[in-house]
Amino acid sequence: MAANRKLGFGMVIPAGMVGRKEYMKLVGRLRLFVILGLVASFVVFLLVAVFGGFSDVISTIAHANMGYFFLAFVSVFLGYVIRYGKWEYYLRMLKIKVSMAKSFLIYLSAYCMDITPGRVGRAVAAYTLKKVTKINFMTIVPIVTMDLFTDFFGFAILALVTAIYVGKYLVYIAAFDLVLIIPFVLIINPWIFDYVKSKKNKGYISRKIEEHGSRYYMSQNKLNKPSIYLSSLVFTVPADILNAMGLYFSLLAIGVKPKVIISLFIFATSQIFGMVSTLPGSIGVADATLVALLKTMLGLSSTASSAVTIMARIATLWFGVLLGMLVLVYTMRYWKTEKDKKRKEKN
Repeated sequence: MAANRKLGFGMVIPAGMVGRKEYMKLVGRLRLFVILGLVASFVVFLLVAVFGGFSDVISTIAHANMGYFFLAFVSVFLGYVIRYGKWEYYLRMLKIKVSMAKSFLIYLSAYCMDITPGRVGRAVAAYTLKKVTKINFMTIVPIVTMDLFTDFFGFAILALVTAIYVGKYLVYIAAFDLVLIIPFVLIINPWIFDYVKSKKNKGYISRKIEEHGSRYYMSQNKLNKPSIYLSSLVFTVPADILNAMGLYFSLLAIGVKPKVIISLFIFATSQIFGMVSTLPGSIGVADATLVALLKTMLGLSSTASSAVTIMARIATLWFGVLLGMLVLVYTMRYWKTEKDKKRKEKN
């Protein structure tokens, strides 16, 4: 009988659940990103704590109001639920049928890949959907692309609107918003693909680009409409606000009571700066921006701004990564292939 396989972190996947090659590739990459992300984040947290006075920062976090800090996690999770509505909306626009329970779990699993550069690892959710629906992978990928783009666009709008309110850093944020949006416009617009497709003498790579690109843009064009973008913002903006409230509740947890809109501005700006960096999880950039803005905008001490930054990043980044990883392990059962089923029946 085939043996169960250990994923690590104390989790085990029953034998026959997924193909061995698929399993080993994903496990290797997931372990790599999680371990590197944890190490990098730990180093950044350590540097942030040292900046604020290590013992004082630890003491501030230890004496924080855990009730308020718990609300930070609740707020972030509610943001995930609202964003799922957008995910489901895209599925319906492409007429992809999958049960809401499976769809929700698959969507949550994508958050474990928020520590990949530019969050591109979220395409794992498209692969799981492919296994469930038997629909071509490139037909499903535009859902992930649109989900990421509108998430980023939501934060861009939030940062810009709050910057107008506070009257600071407006030019910088507008410039960063533009830098952030350009790559997505290039991905969504098929002009590069059309150029490759128009070439008469095609090599192997060009033929493959044409083959996969045709499926991708056939699906992408169905979502690339003004009405769908506007509908997406109905989900995205409230979800981004709830995510930003993770910072607000972290501030309340240490006894600081800021204006909500100031808190939203600080968090949204840190997200935009981090996204432009394309670093995995925006690690380092978002943290440094949070510390700097908390000090300048709210006049917090180095100790308080460092403690809040660590707490907010745990609630808004690592909560999603760890939750997504656990859900991904569960959704791997949807990766069953006919070979796996036959092997399991023989055993």
